[in-house]
Amino acid sequence: MEKNLCIREINEKLKKGEAVVMTSSDFKEEVRRGHRFSVGEVDVVTCATRSVMSGTAAMFVVPVTGPGVFTRAEKIRLNGVPGVPGPAPNERLGVVDVLIHGTAHSKYDPMGYGGGHLFRDMLEGKEIHAEVESVDGRFFESHFTLKDLDFARFYTFRNNFMNYMAFANFKNMPSYRENPRSIFAPRYLPQGMAISFSGNGGLSPLENDKKFRTIHVGSKVLLNKAPGVVVGSGTRSKPEKANLSIVADMLQMDPEFIGGFKTSDGPEITNSVALPISLLSQEVIDGVAEALDENIPLPIADIGDRIPLEFKRYSDAWSPIGQPSGLEMEFDPDRCICCSFSCVAEYYCPMEAISWRKKEIDQKKCFGCGACTMNCLGGAFKEKGREYRGSLGVIQAQGFDLPVVFRQSDRRRSLLLEAYLKELMERGQFLLTETDMPIVILTPQGEKK
Repeated sequence: MEKNLCIREINEKLKKGEAVVMTSSDFKEEVRRGHRFSVGEVDVVTCATRSVMSGTAAMFVVPVTGPGVFTRAEKIRLNGVPGVPGPAPNERLGVVDVLIHGTAHSKYDPMGYGGGHLFRDMLEGKEIHAEVESVDGRFFESHFTLKDLDFARFYTFRNNFMNYMAFANFKNMPSYRENPRSIFAPRYLPQGMAISFSGNGGLSPLENDKKFRTIHVGSKVLLNKAPGVVVGSGTRSKPEKANLSIVADMLQMDPEFIGGFKTSDGPEITNSVALPISLLSQEVIDGVAEALDENIPLPIADIGDRIPLEFKRYSDAWSPIGQPSGLEMEFDPDRCICCSFSCVAEYYCPMEAISWRKKEIDQKKCFGCGACTMNCLGGAFKEKGREYRGSLGVIQAQGFDLPVVFRQSDRRRSLLLEAYLKELMERGQFLLTETDMPIVILTPQGEKK
């Protein structure tokens, strides 16, 4: 009961505009300056992350025809992306319940368009093409927008990892040479010449509450800037590498914080998650204070088998740039050599944010992944604030100086999202959830953690 009473007290302060709320990045800058926080100084720390999050799906009720035209759907595609009709048969109602996975690939563009692209198109108000094959073999088509739907719910089954790892081609394994497709790279990684990584380090919400002292089943979060709720741990969740399952209504999401993401193995999906850490005890405070990039291990693994070979720190991967504007990609049009009108950087951009014709980067789409720094033949791209081009920094691993050429986490929008949640809480528009239902994670021995 004490925890709930403390949460109630913080909520009352939030309602009155009297609570002290800090973003995790600001909190940690104070920690680096030597400040040791104690109970009562700060009420809430907001944390956020945006990354590739494969375990995602959405359920829609799609209008197809009027009632009585067909019995029920056997197959359905939205913009060519296959879905699963059901669970209800919607017999003779003219509508179809459909589940779409975020990583499903379009029939018409399997390497360039998937569920994540579909979801963003819907959120941007674009018209969607539905194709339905009924159980009796007839074919129907319709068009709709998100506003035409009365049900659009988002489900994540394995999102918001505590942290992940980095990959390079150390072993040059035959399986990778013969089929160099991977969700962890936009193209083939030459042996010992480049590294990609995932994870937002000290910004990761679960890294700030590794023991789930304040994150519970029922905790409120923001999923792609829309209100959501934690429903438990996700698939393949482990105590040392936990993740969450979250549900949210899709209608309120912001398309800038979600989207399709092209890799050499086809489309993936990105999501954004923000949640508050209520500082109810010194143990919780110390846990947040310890979650610094320089303290968090970054496993370095071979891309062929994903087996870690050594460990670095997230401070080796992320530069100390602390502002969102310092994490943008910059384009220098004077360096553009036009590449015979076939821009390699544009081709490999996972978010299709680059236009060589317009000589610009669409910052609403840009993920800050850095693929352009490796693929631009003229060296026209670099990260804002860096003096050099060609990569996002260098990590020394396995005897190589490896340039960082691909990031699957968007730190810029993570910083923007934790600041947005802080603003909502200071206005009293986002309160803490009073719940004690624990997050349960099974160990390999079947024990609950």
